Amino acid sequence: MTEKTARVLVVEDITETATRLAQAIRMTPGLELAGSAATLAQGLSMLARERPDFLLTDLGLPDGSGVELIRAAATADWICESMVFSVFGDEARVVEAIRAGAKGYILKSSNLEYIGSSVRSVLAGGSPISPKIARHLLGLVALAGQSEDVSGILELTDRETEVLRLLAKGYKRQEVGERLGISVGTVGTHVNRIYRKLQVESNTQAIARAGRIGLL
Repeated sequence: MTEKTARVLVVEDITETATRLAQAIRMTPGLELAGSAATLAQGLSMLARERPDFLLTDLGLPDGSGVELIRAAATADWICESMVFSVFGDEARVVEAIRAGAKGYILKSSNLEYIGSSVRSVLAGGSPISPKIARHLLGLVALAGQSEDVSGILELTDRETEVLRLLAKGYKRQEVGERLGISVGTVGTHVNRIYRKLQVESNTQAIARAGRIGLL
C-alpha cells in the first residue's frame, strides 16, 4: 500500500528561511509543499483554502502571532497537525504554542534533515522538541512544583498588567509596543519593573507567578 503524501503549509516571513523550509519539505519522502505564506493573514487564508495536513509555522509574524494559526489548525474541520519552527528567546511563546495545539517545537538552527524528520515524526504521533526547548519546559515543571511565597511582591500598575497579558499571549516586545502605542524601550522599562515586582528573571517566570497569585 502506497504511503499517503502529507501536504505541508509553511508560514515564515523571512524569505531565506522560508526557502530552506520548502527545500526540507520537498527533499523528505512522504511530504509535499502545499504552499508558503509570509504573514498571519496569508497563513489563515491559505490554511482555509489549501486544507493542508500539516502546518509548520514561525511565531513572530509581521501582523501577529503564529499561535493564532496553530489554534486555527487545531480547531479545523479536518485533521491538520502543527509544529513551531522558531528562534529561542521569547520563552512565553513556548507554552502558549503548545497549549494552542502545537505537537512539536524546533529551532531555526535545525538542519534540513531534522526539519523533515520532525514533520514526519509528528505525523506518526511523535512530539519532537529541540533540546533547548525541552530543558526550558523541564524548568517550568520545577517552578510549578515550588510553593508560592508572595511576601515582598508589589502590585502591578494597570499598564504593567496590560504589558504582561500581551506577553502571555505570545507577543514580542515590539508587537506589545505597537498595540499599546508606546516605544519598545518603554515596553522594556515596564518589563523590568514587572520582573522586579514579581521577583522573577524571565517572561515565563513572570507569567507563571502572576497566574498563580491571581494577577492575570
